[in-house]
Amino acid sequence: MSALLLAVVGCAAEEPGAKKSDGSVTVALASFSKEKLYPPAFDPGGLVYFGPMFDFVIGAAPDGSLSNETGALEAWEPNDDASEWTFTLRSGMKWHDGEDVTADDLVFTINEFASPDATCGGVCGALAANLASVEAVDEHTVKMTLKAPDVNIPAQFGPIEGSIMLLPQHHVEKVGWDGFESDPLGSGPWKFVSRELGQSISYEANDDYWNEGHQPKFKKLDVVLAPDQNTRVAMLKSGEADLIAISPDQVPVSQSDGFDILTVENTVFSEILFFKSSDPEELTHKLEFRKALALAIDMDEVIEAFYPEEAGKRTSGDAVPFSETTLGHDPDLEPYPYDPEEAKALLKEAGYDGSTIKIWTVTFPDGPEQKDVNEAIAGFWSKVGLKVEIVQSEFATLKEQIDKDGFDPAPGVAVTGFPTSNRPSVLTNMQSLMMSPDAGGSYRTYWDPKTADTLHAELAKIVDDATRDERLREINRELYEQYWSIPIAMKNTLYAAGDRIDGWEPISGISKVLSYETLRPTE
Repeated sequence: MSALLLAVVGCAAEEPGAKKSDGSVTVALASFSKEKLYPPAFDPGGLVYFGPMFDFVIGAAPDGSLSNETGALEAWEPNDDASEWTFTLRSGMKWHDGEDVTADDLVFTINEFASPDATCGGVCGALAANLASVEAVDEHTVKMTLKAPDVNIPAQFGPIEGSIMLLPQHHVEKVGWDGFESDPLGSGPWKFVSRELGQSISYEANDDYWNEGHQPKFKKLDVVLAPDQNTRVAMLKSGEADLIAISPDQVPVSQSDGFDILTVENTVFSEILFFKSSDPEELTHKLEFRKALALAIDMDEVIEAFYPEEAGKRTSGDAVPFSETTLGHDPDLEPYPYDPEEAKALLKEAGYDGSTIKIWTVTFPDGPEQKDVNEAIAGFWSKVGLKVEIVQSEFATLKEQIDKDGFDPAPGVAVTGFPTSNRPSVLTNMQSLMMSPDAGGSYRTYWDPKTADTLHAELAKIVDDATRDERLREINRELYEQYWSIPIAMKNTLYAAGDRIDGWEPISGISKVLSYETLRPTE
């Protein structure tokens, strides 16, 4: 796991905006996602909105590694095969209403995230399918028993891969989840004050927060919704905002305006995925075809065109879902080369018949440049004789096509250029990208999902980290030779900061947990 690199680039602004004197900080973001305050139903984008009021069950250090110095648990231990876990809750934690945090709250939390109403990506579904029982042993100890071993439980309970937050049983039983929408309660570093749907959410510092090192440095926090980047830039220039989300193309502009560029590194990698590749009748099932598409792209040119140094870099040679910051990383693997002549020969060998390659393109907050990247890739594919079409889509539409295993009525080869959270354990991304739906897979993009199911089950039983790391490295090399996916970029999440902010220490590897409490005011 590489250490967090919080880059500050550019000169300090002379007078970028009017200074505030009320001890508040304002952050302007492009999206709030659903604006729901029911944590088990969140999608990752919602963490920037309601996350400040909660503690994660398991915390993380700035470099992204799991840590017992943050989060609700001070210890988590598996039995010999990881089919049973013992969790030790730290003492002295308080809810924002002054009530003690107890083991009953943790039991309530696990059951709630495993309930039918929980829709937090693949993690909630996997927890629900595998949870046998959970019980409080004493005031600070909980025992969880699984139907099948799972060494990845700590990662799923932490902020990067699963983002399971501690929930207040007593308060939910008092107000209900409907009442929670107007009267939320957490144990985290920020206390909820108010919100205006579609506009903003406001917090005040929790001066009694149990973790003194993470008590907020500002007295108030306002998180403001501003979908248009020009609006966010104007807010920063006027002093209305202190920190704003920006896209890669805004980096040089903000630097020339005198603002600092802050980066949360290694948050997302992007890749080409092949839908329906498990169908032997599909071209994407053939190794020769997948390899041809990889060799046809001059990826170095793509990276140079769309990713300034602060925004990201070409991925390492690791196969998806591996990277330099995951288990199983292999530094000896080289990125796929650019060889258009071999690509043409491989297309002929694969029996390419002129079918249209449809690149499904979804614009995410984590990947505003992806449409342009996909168009550049389409250009390279066209040069080797492929017929290519860009299909612009909303994520919900794309997911509907995936879930019905369709992509009808549009015939042809369906692929996508896609941003994926960089999850260190590998197992979470392996499940969502590679495994069969019956085993919890979400995207159906691996050519041999039953093998992926078997590999995941094998890995989930390997309790020793070093042994699992070596087995993952072997799998990495195998996937590399299969060209099952085409890695593109390892990306950083970008922000421009005004002169009231002197520094920031968010968690590396996650774009949606912004650790606002670590923002440091200028003296």
